[in-house]
Amino acid sequence: MNYKKITSLSNQKIKELLAIRRRKGMDKQSPFIIEGPHLIETALNSGTQINDVLFRASFSSKESGQQLLRRLSKHTKNIFEVSEHIIARLADTETTQGIIAVSVCRSLSLEDLSPGAEALIVVIDGVQDPGNLGAIIRTSDAAAAAAVILLPGTCDAFIQKTIRSTAGSIFNIPIIYADLQALLQWLRLNKIKLVVTSLDTDKTIFEERLEGPLALAFGNEAHGVCKEIISAADLLLKIPIFGHAESLNVASAAAICLYEAVRQRRK
Repeated sequence: MNYKKITSLSNQKIKELLAIRRRKGMDKQSPFIIEGPHLIETALNSGTQINDVLFRASFSSKESGQQLLRRLSKHTKNIFEVSEHIIARLADTETTQGIIAVSVCRSLSLEDLSPGAEALIVVIDGVQDPGNLGAIIRTSDAAAAAAVILLPGTCDAFIQKTIRSTAGSIFNIPIIYADLQALLQWLRLNKIKLVVTSLDTDKTIFEERLEGPLALAFGNEAHGVCKEIISAADLLLKIPIFGHAESLNVASAAAICLYEAVRQRRK
């Protein structure tokens, strides 16, 4: 198969992609970069729209690379063979996998969700580390959560490091940006209990019932969730620490809470 070739970083298409690569924030229609064959295939399998594809010659020399490019050609005509140095500039990893794709964030809102009687919602308030956010999204997907809702102050879910940390789960679960007051109103309207982890309680995550429609909120690595969420919470719970550690990483805490909720619901 013949593809258009780009060899210069000054090409307008490459300039546009470098701008995406450098972005600091996003809106509901922001384009984002997907890096590597596994993540691209996961995106395709989820029905994610692919707008552009760029690959290096060595990627297409392998049968697996040719198969993926043939599949991608059914979804977009914007497929470019590019120089090694272009891929290196666009990739977020030191050792590139030879292919990237560009998509656009799905525009979802709280109103797009239809929470059922056992809905499990994850709320993220101010988590700053892309690795932590990606791990929480991955665990939420594994636990069959209905959605991950990101409040202002949370890092971008669609930068390359976060996407990579999700191992593709970001394409399997709704990711919704919302402001706090809209979220609290939506939770009340849908009769969803808001649960927040806190040290200022004697109740533990293992002693309370976590069945029914539930939203689990997790906060900033240093400060936790904001005071407004704590005030609005229906239940404050702590994860008991039996050893000498002062605290748990937020991604670890989210995994414990989510799977305790799953355990109770599957009893």
